[in-house]
Amino acid sequence: MSPALPHRLPGRTGPRLLLVVALVGALLSLAGTAHAATGYRYWNYFHVKNGAYQFATTGPSGYVPKDGSVEAYRYGLSSGTQGLHPRTAASTYTVADICKGTTAGSGQKRVGVLIDYGTKADAASGQTPPAPRAACAVVATSANGQQVLDQVARLRVQKQLICGIDGYPVSGCSVTVKDAPAAPAGKSVDFALPAASGSSGSSSTSGSSAPASGGGGLAWPLVGVAAAVVVLGGGGLLLARRRRDA
Repeated sequence: MSPALPHRLPGRTGPRLLLVVALVGALLSLAGTAHAATGYRYWNYFHVKNGAYQFATTGPSGYVPKDGSVEAYRYGLSSGTQGLHPRTAASTYTVADICKGTTAGSGQKRVGVLIDYGTKADAASGQTPPAPRAACAVVATSANGQQVLDQVARLRVQKQLICGIDGYPVSGCSVTVKDAPAAPAGKSVDFALPAASGSSGSSSTSGSSAPASGGGGLAWPLVGVAAAVVVLGGGGLLLARRRRDA
């Protein structure tokens, strides 16, 4: 008797089945790669322009906001190229809203600042993020972004990077997160507005007016996953540098 032959699928079903299996395997492999992005937990920095958030391409010390402009900061985990936006539409708070009742003197400018400390999910163990707030900085016309922020908040600087605002987070600077999940679509939140002071030459929100520790400005270029640095506006560059070095 002839030896039994292995069972074969009729026609060309066998080759087709192998092709399908190979394609499915390739798609699963690609899907796994897509989810393996490295993220960074840091202060994302934005300029508000034309009713939209524009992810900063330099750190705040390398940018001079115009009179009547709005700067924005958001702490959280980001692995995208456009950073992690504050949890409110960019058109919600204008400088007129934020700086209502506050005037600027000769040689000064008013700049609105939005500070979103992020969510509990982004907080370090045992820390609770403060509620989002807005602040009005009245500074010299030539003041850069870091000087504007320093007028309305306490800054923690490490190796020329702004790592904390108003003591948040307490420690750490640009924490690397492997296989970072995509940022969830967060609900819009309200930002506490400063009380109108009606004065000129000072900020309407209390904060540290002393130079930030570490001296000088922030030397720091940035741009999301393809950019460089952490925080205060620079968040982006750090992302890019780390990826280039990897």
